[in-house]
Amino acid sequence: MSAQKKNLPHDLVRHDSMPLNKNEYFSLWENWNQLLDGKRTYLRPPKDCRILSVSGVFRCPDARPRTLGCQEPLLDLVQDYPDNDILQEIIKILCQRYVHFRRTRGDGNYFYRAFFFSYLENLGQMQDSQAEVTRLMEHVAVSRQNFCRLKWDKAYFLNPEEYFSSVVSELNHLVNSVANGLSSDELYKRSLEEIMPLRIISLLRLLAETEIRNREADYKSFIPEKMNVHQYCYKEVRPLDVKPTMLAMRALTYALGIPLRLEILGRDLMAGHLQVKRLDFFPRSETGKGAFHMAQSYWSSTSTPEPLELGSGNLLSSDGTPSLTLLCRSEDCDILYR
Repeated sequence: MSAQKKNLPHDLVRHDSMPLNKNEYFSLWENWNQLLDGKRTYLRPPKDCRILSVSGVFRCPDARPRTLGCQEPLLDLVQDYPDNDILQEIIKILCQRYVHFRRTRGDGNYFYRAFFFSYLENLGQMQDSQAEVTRLMEHVAVSRQNFCRLKWDKAYFLNPEEYFSSVVSELNHLVNSVANGLSSDELYKRSLEEIMPLRIISLLRLLAETEIRNREADYKSFIPEKMNVHQYCYKEVRPLDVKPTMLAMRALTYALGIPLRLEILGRDLMAGHLQVKRLDFFPRSETGKGAFHMAQSYWSSTSTPEPLELGSGNLLSSDGTPSLTLLCRSEDCDILYR
């Protein structure tokens, strides 16, 4: 240890983080050693892996892309498909209605991350944001009651109700911070953190699972025949590394009462014209507390989709369509901006 300390530079520069001096670095190193107590975990790099480069830059052994990117011009997305003329044309059609997009990390949580960050952005722009927070937390309270009525595997939850309550408390604090004026820059910085967003993402997954299991009759026909509802949720909804299904997306929007529009980047053709497939999840009532339903439509560069009679509300645009709009690609889910 003494020889290692002797050869270290005065400051350790970390990518995308504040520099550490030697004392701070070794204090953290010793704390982690005590916490791990010799156990092998994904946090511990391989024995021969250098985490301190010759230049003195401290590098994460398996650096991961950021959970969220910055806003980019939507037209730049064509560069992701240099050999696909069809998808390039679809993107150009989307550019008629959207100007920017924001990437999310392509892991199993991309939908939940995009959905919640887009919601928080919209919340911060509302005139009556506190009323929206009240509405949201009322929906969460109903889901909590339903959650507590379900049976949960103790191997997964030591204390299901305690865990649910603790993460709901974090959710409540975050949405109230945004409603009370948290800046968009600070919101973005917080969303780049790993631990708190992951806990909230786990809550979003539980909300979707609770919705599916409590309304089994509504969802059973969409679940593979060889699975029951509980097995489906255990395998396809709850695990953090599992990519979202359309059923899970639908269940989450219904559980929280949040209208959502999905623009799907695909290869849809009609009468020889490329079209964009669109899915809208929205409430029947203006209050957002009634039954939900889904609408599917197509639009192209030569056609204008008929307006949907969605009513009005904080989460609907001036034309009565969902404010939250995501772009679904094969392995990604991005946030779209009009």
